[in-house]
Amino acid sequence: MIHFITSRQSYERLVASSAWPPGALWLTVDVLDSFELAALRRHGLTVTDFTSRFDVSNAVAMADALDTIREHHPGHTLYMDGSAVT
Repeated sequence: MIHFITSRQSYERLVASSAWPPGALWLTVDVLDSFELAALRRHGLTVTDFTSRFDVSNAVAMADALDTIREHHPGHTLYMDGSAVT
């Protein structure tokens, strides 16, 4: 499963769930700091963090982010903050 996380709270819920570790993890800016990102990568997780800021309440920005993730993971189920995205 591919997970797109937009907040620290959503990240912590994912870590505590049976879905951890994800097949791939995508994060918006500032969900995790650089040390946390490096630690996940050292443990073998595939982690991608968006480097530019966007407003998660902006439907167009979110659609663009989801399209980018889908381009990298075609055919996989995508979850955003714990919910499947269709």
